[in-house]
Amino acid sequence: MNETPAVDSVSPPDLHPGLADAVERVAACAVGLATRRRGLAAGVVWRPGLILTTLSAIGRADKVQVIQADAQAMVGEVRGIDIATDLALITVPTPQLAAVERRSLPPLRVGDFVFAVGRDASGKVHASFGHIGAAGGAWRTWRGGQVDSLLRLDGGLYPGLVGAAVADARGQFIGIASPAHSRQHGVVLPLGTLERIAGHLVDHGRVMRGYIGIAAQPVALSPAMQAVAANATTALLVAGIGDASPAARAGLLVGDIIVSANERAIVDVETLREMLDAERIGTRLHLHLLRGGQPMDLGIDIAEHRSAGAC
Repeated sequence: MNETPAVDSVSPPDLHPGLADAVERVAACAVGLATRRRGLAAGVVWRPGLILTTLSAIGRADKVQVIQADAQAMVGEVRGIDIATDLALITVPTPQLAAVERRSLPPLRVGDFVFAVGRDASGKVHASFGHIGAAGGAWRTWRGGQVDSLLRLDGGLYPGLVGAAVADARGQFIGIASPAHSRQHGVVLPLGTLERIAGHLVDHGRVMRGYIGIAAQPVALSPAMQAVAANATTALLVAGIGDASPAARAGLLVGDIIVSANERAIVDVETLREMLDAERIGTRLHLHLLRGGQPMDLGIDIAEHRSAGAC
């Protein structure tokens, strides 16, 4: 009689040799975060004395319990938050925690292996393993935050890993896990975005963004409108104006159609948002628009917006 080997007689190959060591390296920079309302989440030591996490992890707390190895804990103070990208920066009284090692290899691709690392309430390391489910170029969150590249995970985030450090199979840090930008999947906020936003939070406690205070949508221009709008075919219809906003003070009206700003054609909301960065706060935006089918010019002073989502 022929013998058939048992199914479990051969161990599966180790697809990621050294993975446990990689997790250990990232864990040296990982902390647990606890707040009364949000429970346990995670963060990463960004710089000596600074911990980076997500706003989803800490909510509106101004102080956070920071959990290290062996359940050692300290109180961290929230230095700043950015609603638009879901990032938060926490300061801790000791600069002795090891800062994370950044990834310097080529960009990640769909299917690349990644893992997230945090700490539980006792300080023990816990991790989750998966792959990049989608990758792409720069994109904007639904709250208007600019993210340098798309790195979507192939699943959601386990409890306690919101705000966790995400690394590749070599243990090189690629970003922070956020649940705020997708209902079904975790999103990794990448290094370029972290560097930029953290810099603003260190300097100002917030990310400075300009606004004029309108809600708008693209609209196709009729042939008659095109004839008085320098042959533009698409423009931006003003659908709403905030009370006491720069647009309201300047006299912009609902129903106005913005054709250009500072002589640049405005074909969608994204184009207008690009003209409202922090460097332009306090300057004047010169609009060419149509009102009742007739051309006119209007100047609006760009102000700083303390919330997110509108132009």
